[in-house]
Amino acid sequence: MSSAKGKAREIGVPKCIGKLVALLLLLDGVGMALSAEVDVETRPPNVVLFIMDDVGMGDIGCFGNHTIKTPNIDGLAREGARLTQHMAMPLCTPSRAALMTGRLPMRYGFGGKRRLRVILFTSSGGGLPSNETTIAELLKRSGYATALIGKWHLGISCKENNSCSDPNSQGFDYFYGLPVTNFRDCGTENTVHGAWNKPRNVRAKMWASVGAACVIGSLLMWTKLVGIRGFVLLMVVALAGNGFFLVYWREIKNNCVLMENHSIVEQPLLLNDHLTERLHTRAIQFVEQNQNQPFLLVMSFVQAHTALFNNKEFRNHSVHGDYGDNIEEMDWSVGEVLKTLKRLGLEEKTFVYLTSDNGGHVEEFTDAGERHGGWNGVYKGGKGSTWEGGIRVPTIVKYPGHIPSDTVVSQPTHLPDVLPTVARVTGAQLPDDRVYDGRDMMPLLTHADHAEKQEILHEFMFHYCGGFLNAARYTPQNGDTTYKLHYASSHLVPGVHGVMGCFDVFSCECIGTSVDRHDPPLVYDLSSDPSEVNPLDSNDPKVKIVIRKVNEAVAIHRASLPHNTDHQFARLSILPRPWERPRCGRFPHYTCTDPYLDQLKKLKGEM
Repeated sequence: MSSAKGKAREIGVPKCIGKLVALLLLLDGVGMALSAEVDVETRPPNVVLFIMDDVGMGDIGCFGNHTIKTPNIDGLAREGARLTQHMAMPLCTPSRAALMTGRLPMRYGFGGKRRLRVILFTSSGGGLPSNETTIAELLKRSGYATALIGKWHLGISCKENNSCSDPNSQGFDYFYGLPVTNFRDCGTENTVHGAWNKPRNVRAKMWASVGAACVIGSLLMWTKLVGIRGFVLLMVVALAGNGFFLVYWREIKNNCVLMENHSIVEQPLLLNDHLTERLHTRAIQFVEQNQNQPFLLVMSFVQAHTALFNNKEFRNHSVHGDYGDNIEEMDWSVGEVLKTLKRLGLEEKTFVYLTSDNGGHVEEFTDAGERHGGWNGVYKGGKGSTWEGGIRVPTIVKYPGHIPSDTVVSQPTHLPDVLPTVARVTGAQLPDDRVYDGRDMMPLLTHADHAEKQEILHEFMFHYCGGFLNAARYTPQNGDTTYKLHYASSHLVPGVHGVMGCFDVFSCECIGTSVDRHDPPLVYDLSSDPSEVNPLDSNDPKVKIVIRKVNEAVAIHRASLPHNTDHQFARLSILPRPWERPRCGRFPHYTCTDPYLDQLKKLKGEM
């Protein structure tokens, strides 16, 4: 204002005119502030999606755990609705695909019919097809800023027609996180194949196998069973086998990277060095930078998938050891993002959803008997299976002024419902050229305190194990019962501490001898038997009617599936392609350190 007055005097304008100019400038500033405030009130809501990794129904305080401390997630539940029958896929890759697209993964080639059901390498050729419309693409078209922070696990490959699967190509303006997941190989001690795959042991075993081939070849030549050509062939086979294994081993280790958009910024990934804090700090920066426009933030946690890791402030923090420490650090991270929304005045205009990508991995125990995997409460089985423990996940939805606080929704819902629900609250238009398996949950959520009067959102729901339809749900309209039919199920055996899981194969599978098939199907009344302990009598006339109705629904559903999709888990799609892998640093030791890590350490006084 003083500069305006000074200028008025300098050019000889009367003093009263100078004051008028200053007043107009002041009013203009106030008007801009009021305009920004009105804009927050009238623009579409922000959307924040929290995705936990391998967290079970029994791991969160508001879902019944009284020993792991999750105050921020519990607070979110008090301010919104808990979904107690929210269903995921049995594993992370198909679950994340279903959430992103609103469609079951079988519709676009994400239903593997072999043992592999996830993207295994950063250089794998498979990935989320570019012709699928993701939640990020949907909202970006409506003017939203979009970011994914954390785990992606839907592929980063590009096809010949330049259609790519990476987050930036799938609608996210900004990506900072893991292209695959934190395999146990990314930890400092535990690896996916145990100590067998440590570098020193790898080299020793390679030399040992070559030595063994040499000894065996020499003995065969001494006994005159083979000649020099046979000896040379044996040595070539041994060397080729070692070469293949070396490439495979290096590709596993090369999964352990941190990316920012298309570039690797950290290799190898430093799990224990402020990773959780780095992730949510980038999320907070994104929110701050885009607070004046609607935004989509997908905060996809690396926890509590193994390898387990914590920053030093959360080590020995929980009575549940390393796993509890992971959950409590993740809860803190959720809280930091929620505090930012509140500090910026965005809390009341933000739709928040929190879930897990599958049930807890109950088979994850250390040799000493410490649990390193999730807990699924009363629900049988775990990650990888279509038993309730594998697919029923803790879920919370908050939308102030729309969803009643501290309510419970017990009706069946599932991950594909997220896309149409977000489309409803943001006013975005869904493409009408495809079949959606998701439904808009808002009619159910906005009347959560009168849920018993609501129409059933999903009369039928289908549960896949890879590419196999193992189970189906049936909730009759105007009824209060949910039936579940198992056509096939993972074979469960008792493990550590009496937990039932796939302990004979470490992670539940969809094929082979570890699967039990049921004809007629097993039928459970989940309303009275959520633990799936007492199957109903298949000869009961009422149960026969249930089986018939579900079989009819399954036939209609199968007829809706395309038959010409590219299978993303085909052998050639899932194998590593080292020549296509992104790198940082220089040959032969591709290494780099996230520059933001040094900045963070300086801010914390650690450097």
